[in-house]
Amino acid sequence: MKSNKQETGVAVIGAGGIGNLRAHSCKQITQVDYIAVCDIKDEKLENVAESVKADIATNNYSDAIEDSRVGAVIISTDEENHYDATMKAVELGKSVLIEKPFVLDLGEADNILAKAKETGAEVFVGYTQRFRRKFLLAKEAVRRGQLGDIVFSMGKIYVTRAVGEAVAGRSPNTTPSINTGTYLVDLMLWYNEGKKPVEVYAKSASNVFKSYNRDDFQWMLVTYDDGSVSSLGTSWLQPRHWPAYTATMEIDLQGTNGSLNIDDAHRDVVLVPGDPIPCPYTPQYNVDVAFLGSAMPGDFVMGEFFGPMKEETDAFIRHTLGMGGVGLTTGEEARVVLSLTMAADRSAKEGVPIKLE
Repeated sequence: MKSNKQETGVAVIGAGGIGNLRAHSCKQITQVDYIAVCDIKDEKLENVAESVKADIATNNYSDAIEDSRVGAVIISTDEENHYDATMKAVELGKSVLIEKPFVLDLGEADNILAKAKETGAEVFVGYTQRFRRKFLLAKEAVRRGQLGDIVFSMGKIYVTRAVGEAVAGRSPNTTPSINTGTYLVDLMLWYNEGKKPVEVYAKSASNVFKSYNRDDFQWMLVTYDDGSVSSLGTSWLQPRHWPAYTATMEIDLQGTNGSLNIDDAHRDVVLVPGDPIPCPYTPQYNVDVAFLGSAMPGDFVMGEFFGPMKEETDAFIRHTLGMGGVGLTTGEEARVVLSLTMAADRSAKEGVPIKLE
C-alpha cells in the first residue's frame, strides 16, 4: 500500500548476509527514518543492529512488522522461511519486498497474492540483477523497440561450487533452477514482457552434487505463446576458487530488427593480490585472482554499500512512498518465474516437455 508520507520505517526480517546488505541499504536511504531488525539468532541480530544503529532489534518478526512506525517490510530470511513473515506483512497491508525466489510452494505464493489483493498490500520480489546497469539498459533498448520483436534469447549463469554448497546446505527444497537459474528466467520474461511462456523442456545431471541430492546443472528450453524461444543454462560446477565472487552471466537477445549481447563475466577488472583474499559470499574460501564487481548484490566501498541491491532497495522504498521506483519484480511476475523453474525441474526429472498453466 503506497504512502503519502515523505519518510517511512522499514523492518528487515533476517539478519544474515543478505539481510545485512538490505539493512545497510536502508541506512543509506534518506527516506528511511526508522529501522527494525529481526533474527532468531542473537549474534547475527546484534551484529547487524549495531552496524546500522537499528532503532529496534528483536527475535520476534511480529513485533517488528506490527510496529506502527514501519511502513515497509523486507523479508531476507532463508527461502524456506519466507511465508509466515510475508503473510504477517500483507495482512497488515504493508508493502513487502521478499528475497528471490519468492517462496518454494505455489500454494503459498497464491495465498500471499490473494491476501495482498484483499488488504491492498504491494508485494515485490528481490530479483536484484534487474538493477545492474547493463541489464537495465537492455530493458530500455527492448522497450524502445530497438530490437524489433525478440524471437530468440539465450542466457547462462554459472556460480561456484562453494556457492552451490552454501545454498544446498541451508535449503533442502531449492535447486540450481529455482535458486540460480531463476535470475535468468526473471530477466528473460522481463525482456519478453507481454508474451506468455507455454512450455518448458529441461535436461540436467548430478555428479558433484549427488550427495546433496541436487543437480550439478540444468539447461532449459522455454517456448512462448507466439512461438519465440529462450534457451537458459545454469551451473553450480565452477571450481570453488573461481575468480568470480558469485556468478558470471551472459545474455543474447535476437530480434526481427536487431540483436543485443550482454557480457557479465566481470573480466574487465581483474585483481591479483600478493596474498589470497576471501570471497565475500563464501569467505571460508580464498582466491588468488578476483574479478572485482562480480558480487551479485554489490560491494562495500569506504564503509558504504554500492550496487544493484542498494538500487533495488531504494526503488522499493521510493515506490512505497509514491516517489517512483521502476524495475521492481512484482509478486505476480515472481509467481510465474517460480512456476516455470519448478516445471523445468519436473521436466528434467521426467524427461518430457511440461506444459505451463
